Amino acid sequence: MENTQKQTILVVEDNENTSRLLETILRSAGYEVTRAPDAEEGLRILESEAPVDLILLDLFLPGADGMQFLRLRADMAPDRQPPVIVVSATEDMDTLRPQLRELGAKLALRKPFDVQELLDGVSRHANKRSAKTAAPSAAAAPAAKTPRPKTKGKSATKSRS
Repeated sequence: MENTQKQTILVVEDNENTSRLLETILRSAGYEVTRAPDAEEGLRILESEAPVDLILLDLFLPGADGMQFLRLRADMAPDRQPPVIVVSATEDMDTLRPQLRELGAKLALRKPFDVQELLDGVSRHANKRSAKTAAPSAAAAPAAKTPRPKTKGKSATKSRS
């Protein structure tokens, strides 16, 4: 019996068009998606028993903003704190990155975002629930290392003096 569990991404985004776009991108990449139109609903979902493997978070939300969401998330039980990727149109993204990292954001992307960069970040940072529930034989097998080619002689990049 195969136990492949799709990862669930919580999209906390108040703009309906952006929320639907993110849902379409993520579903086409094989993820389950739960959407929340504001921080309060996003926090309710995190507090529920619903599985969440990653959060995509906008900073500009009605009511509590994305920064408040991150602070409140940090007060939750560790198993209710999935990784966060901020996706926002803020002009201050570069200035905010250190504070976002301190509050637990793994990545901060500025809208309009690059779809491949978003999917790479989701793939890299989403919790791996399916790995925890995989068959023991698959979990026990060590990952094979690919040997790096050894180079002899001249470097591939020549320096010109």
